[in-house]
Amino acid sequence: MPFITLYMQRGCKDADIEKSMKEITEAGEEILENTLKRMIRVTVLEADPDRVYKNGEKEEKLAPTVVFRIGPGRSAEAKDRFMKRISEILQTNLGCEASQVRAYVMDNEDGHHFCIGGKHKDFGKKVK
Repeated sequence: MPFITLYMQRGCKDADIEKSMKEITEAGEEILENTLKRMIRVTVLEADPDRVYKNGEKEEKLAPTVVFRIGPGRSAEAKDRFMKRISEILQTNLGCEASQVRAYVMDNEDGHHFCIGGKHKDFGKKVK
């Protein structure tokens, strides 16, 4: 059963959050193999803007962060497409840049994945 948790700054309109949750659920059913709409759980956790810090300094805005937990039976391509779609949904509904959306995919098959703006990042490459 896919679990999607959205971490975002408090203050977004409820209608925009509800629309995002609905669209993410529909995208999951459409994109992820072996997944029905009733199986998908989307949770939103809002952070108090006064408690958002980066490197010990107060941060003006919290970038939306997505934690996506999923079991076996879905391809890596489907998971990547789903993360890209979530970034597009949040960009459209919440007005954030797609490049601000951070996503962590946790599964039991291929380990963990990290995406920025819906694009998979490979941290296995060596830096010169």
